[in-house]
Amino acid sequence: MIVSGHVVAAQYEILDRISEGGMATVYTARRIADGAIVALKVLREQYATDVEFIERFQREAKAISELVHPHMVRVYDSGRDGTVHYIAMEYVEGANLKEYIRREGRLSPERALQIAAQVCEALEFAHSHGVVHRDIKPQNILLTADGRVKVTDFGIARALSSATITQTGTVLGSVQYLSPEQARGTTVGRSADLYALGVVLYEMVTGQLPFDGDSPIAIALSHVHKTPPAPSSLVPGLPERVEGVIARALMKSSSDRYRSAVEMRADLLGETELWRVPPATRGIEDTPLTMVLPGGAVETEAKAAPQSFGLTVAVVLVMVVGGLWGGWRLFTGYLAVPEVAVPNFVGQPLDTAQRAAEAAQVTLQVSDQIYSADAPLDTVVSQDQPVGKMVKRGRVINVAVSLGTEMVLVPDVERRTLLEARLLLEQARLRVGEQREAFDEQVKGGFVIEQDPQPGARVERNRAINLVVSKGPQRLQMPNLVGRPLPDARRLLQDMGATLSEVRNTTATDIEPGIVIDQSPRAGAQMRANDPISVTVTVRPGEESAPPATPLVTAQAQAAPSPDEKLTSVQLVVPAGEPNQEVKLVVVDEAGVRTVLRRILQPGTRISESIRSRGYTIIQVYIQGRLVQEVRP
Repeated sequence: MIVSGHVVAAQYEILDRISEGGMATVYTARRIADGAIVALKVLREQYATDVEFIERFQREAKAISELVHPHMVRVYDSGRDGTVHYIAMEYVEGANLKEYIRREGRLSPERALQIAAQVCEALEFAHSHGVVHRDIKPQNILLTADGRVKVTDFGIARALSSATITQTGTVLGSVQYLSPEQARGTTVGRSADLYALGVVLYEMVTGQLPFDGDSPIAIALSHVHKTPPAPSSLVPGLPERVEGVIARALMKSSSDRYRSAVEMRADLLGETELWRVPPATRGIEDTPLTMVLPGGAVETEAKAAPQSFGLTVAVVLVMVVGGLWGGWRLFTGYLAVPEVAVPNFVGQPLDTAQRAAEAAQVTLQVSDQIYSADAPLDTVVSQDQPVGKMVKRGRVINVAVSLGTEMVLVPDVERRTLLEARLLLEQARLRVGEQREAFDEQVKGGFVIEQDPQPGARVERNRAINLVVSKGPQRLQMPNLVGRPLPDARRLLQDMGATLSEVRNTTATDIEPGIVIDQSPRAGAQMRANDPISVTVTVRPGEESAPPATPLVTAQAQAAPSPDEKLTSVQLVVPAGEPNQEVKLVVVDEAGVRTVLRRILQPGTRISESIRSRGYTIIQVYIQGRLVQEVRP
């Protein structure tokens, strides 16, 4: 997951997330080269390995990279950083039109016409370069602080010469603003953008959409078959021109709408009145009706009025009777279609379900695709007609097909507070699992020091992520060593995880030799496990010049090569005793148990080892197979 501070392609530092769409997430980012703020559009992680989506994403960048217009959001750069596919765009500070309508309510007709006219300018420029937007909606219309319009997200734009929408098998665009031809899956051209702009204009002046419904399919069918309520019925006193422009833009047939964005803009600005011209007669000159009568006589409309009236009545009667007869034939033909029982498609692979549908003489149509942890990929998970229901042969049965288990990327939550980690995991559609606490010398308390699975792993949605949270540096209370024999003092320190680093001698006549009479740090002092500890031990008079007793093991933490590792310098002196002693150093950490040294040595031999480890660590010293000391760095 991309978070604040992440650097993409060594060029863009992520600042914050702006919005999420069906294909991509948009962030604000700082361009490192010059410090400029840009909008960085990043392909969603679940599509990063999907060849079709990547191709569509790259096609978007190519289609608009050379389009520069005052009313279009400019594209600066596009590329790939590992699995991250991105487009760097002009950052527009302000609200999108959808937010503006929600905040302000319906707009004044004058303001709505101004906004729509500026959108037309951007569309005409794009159309002249062979690019259709295909997803005009208020969310893709940005309003700058000074009121100018910037059209963004040509995310579904394609060259007019490219494949039609039916070749992709996907309806592209937002269903509330979908043109009838997009809903039907037929060839989409420039007028689809003008239809969508008509819907946007309707929403601006009325504050509501022309069509709404309980499902995307219902809304799409409304665009194909229904006429929206007249805007003036919702807003009394709405100028006739505004309603006329909307009506022209929302014609069901693309040939009845405006022929270009230029034509629509002229009507919006009041320069023309094409909205007054009925679509069927637009561009047709009025000419006298001429009719050829029997016998070759030719009469004009004026002379042939009586005859023409009778002929017209006859034609109308024939058409009415013919229509009724044809309708009756169609109705009785429909009633005569045999009925078949709806099979059970749920749980079947899609190809198997298709064969079952053919055998049952019904048509299977995939109307939805959903993630499912229970149903394998491309398996039918639901159908809109119950099993066993009798339907007409050829009936379309809509089914939803599984996309399989939704996989998400594990974000990096290390070095973050537990609250931040939980929020990041929830944003990634994951959850916090087992929480464990551990001391850490570098990370203060309350911050995550380890996570499982590791950052960047792909896991199923809602997976539990286990966390280790720092308790901060471990603090020990220095025990009272004074009055103890040196071996007892060494053992007491060992039991609490500390080591003796220095022993000094002092002469005493009233205390037996080998007793601790002074220590540093003082008893009760707070200390870390690897802090140096020194003691002063009594010796007999005349032995003060003898070398002091050497601590068996001393350990010092060193600067580690990485935050995830520990580096400990361990010094060992083989104690006096029998020759040829076996000395063994064993490390226990999150990687497991391993022996880092095993040698046969003589008494008095000094050993120095640098030991690398990960996480909570115990270093054990064995001599002749007996554990003599443990160090916890």
